Amino acid sequence: MNHPDDGPFDRRASGAFEARVSSDGEVHAAPQSTTASAALPAELVDLALGFLAEGLTRVEFLWAGDGTSRLLGVTIQKSTRGDDEAAHVSAHRVDVLPLGLTRRELDIATLLVGGLSNADIAEALGVSGRTVTTHVDHIMRKFAVSSRSAVATAALDMGLTVLPFLSPASDFERLRVGRMVRSAGQRAPRRPHGVRISLTAPPLRIGALIPLQGRAHHDAVEMLNGATLALEEINRRGGVQGRELRMDVAEVDADDSHSIRQAVERLLRQAPAAITSGYLADQPTALEAASSEGMPFLHASASVRLARLVAGDENRFRGAFQFSPNDSDYAPSYISFLTELRDSGQWVPSSSRIAIVHQSRWEIVDLGIRAAQQAAVAAGWELETIPVRDRLDPDDSWAEAAHTAQRSHLAAVMIGSYFPSDNAQFIRAFQTAPGEALIYSSYAPSVPIFHAMLRDAAEGVLWATTTGTYSDSVGIAFARRYEQRFSRAPGRSHAGIAYDRIHILAQAWGQVENPHDCDDVSARLLETRYRGVNGAYTFDTSGHSTRSLGQTSADPSLAQAHATFQIQGGRDILISPQPYASGRFRPPPWTSAGRPRA
Repeated sequence: MNHPDDGPFDRRASGAFEARVSSDGEVHAAPQSTTASAALPAELVDLALGFLAEGLTRVEFLWAGDGTSRLLGVTIQKSTRGDDEAAHVSAHRVDVLPLGLTRRELDIATLLVGGLSNADIAEALGVSGRTVTTHVDHIMRKFAVSSRSAVATAALDMGLTVLPFLSPASDFERLRVGRMVRSAGQRAPRRPHGVRISLTAPPLRIGALIPLQGRAHHDAVEMLNGATLALEEINRRGGVQGRELRMDVAEVDADDSHSIRQAVERLLRQAPAAITSGYLADQPTALEAASSEGMPFLHASASVRLARLVAGDENRFRGAFQFSPNDSDYAPSYISFLTELRDSGQWVPSSSRIAIVHQSRWEIVDLGIRAAQQAAVAAGWELETIPVRDRLDPDDSWAEAAHTAQRSHLAAVMIGSYFPSDNAQFIRAFQTAPGEALIYSSYAPSVPIFHAMLRDAAEGVLWATTTGTYSDSVGIAFARRYEQRFSRAPGRSHAGIAYDRIHILAQAWGQVENPHDCDDVSARLLETRYRGVNGAYTFDTSGHSTRSLGQTSADPSLAQAHATFQIQGGRDILISPQPYASGRFRPPPWTSAGRPRA
């Protein structure tokens, strides 16, 4: 993970650095410099050696190769002491680009310096030709020139060429900075672990919208850790096409549209090769912004409404992929699970009355209640829906809904909220007089904080998720690696989603010539057949969401199981469906069938 303040230059408040690199590669602190010479990154040492090999006297450029989102303004100039020639390297942090340029405009100006056409630039960045044309127009206005060649000349004069290059265009080699890069690549020594640093193959950057702020914070940690583990595993194996994968994290509040808009705009300025996202209330804003830039957008909002949006314009949203089945499976799966439990004789319901308690201020959420009502009638259930009133304090509103459910003398009640705090409030209130009712939650217990909130009160609770980490050898091995890395066990859903998503993206990048070619990457994702820790991923559906086993596919090699768990002995035990189940249903301890017998 790369936060904005990471990097080798943080030890100086000014962000400045000076060093002297001799022709044998020795690095010395420049005269009157107090910065330790060891802080000079290896890539800049290689560039200094390339500078000397080409016999250059001075070059200026912007460097983006320190593994963060920041830029450094670098000057390398010839330094002579008697017969000893060396390269004097100085760098300073660049927080604001000249002329009001954005980072994306800087990348395009650099490619104009290299002589690339708009079509070539579009291919290099994985955006549409129309997007490039718009950017070039903006760049010319900011440089106050009327031609592309004038932009190139001015960018060179001002040192506005960013390295590493985003394209290996041969026209760069006619420039001093291009010749320096070529010689640096030829002379660069072997790095530790046998990894050769290539200045013409920069890291593949993944922008990540992660809701570390607000009520989704605890689940966001799962997302961050799962992705981090996958990145580390891939990079240990040499990355993708010899390129390291790096993640730029933009922290958001899942409920705050303004936070989401700002974060996605910030990520787009950093020109990643793809953007990933957890679940967000205003996911359409992030999806629209990424799609307008031709950027692959890989999200995990289990939303049938988002899937319909993508299906309505598959060309525009060709890079959008949903890494879970739709939320509209939740309520119908609740009905089918209760019916199977009843009909198999594992449970004798106290009545035919069941309920779904639901509330969401998120327009993208659709639990499939209408379909559940039809399924309930067909299976002999009387389904009641209990809305949670927005006018109350969240704690009071869920408690009020629990008391309403108590008065209905239910056989089972489903909690329609993804957040552990909502579920905990309802369960505490409902368990003051639960009767014989089963408590069935949607998704929230997958977040480890749920267990900490309820402790013993969580025992016997049933819960389901449209995508959960299996209890097979693949899932168990993942959980073991996760715990070794983070000293805590993973939750049963989003850690696995984030882990699988990075591996699937890396697989697609490894199959294309240019990972910045959105169309090619999207085509490979559409062909995906991947067995991850959360089951099988395929995206060749009308809305680019994964398939649900038993709902949209009967083939377990192509679909993810709608996994149902029960908390038994403080652990989440997968009890449905077969063959993934690792345990069986037990009557909850508050029911007559589940109470210990004297």
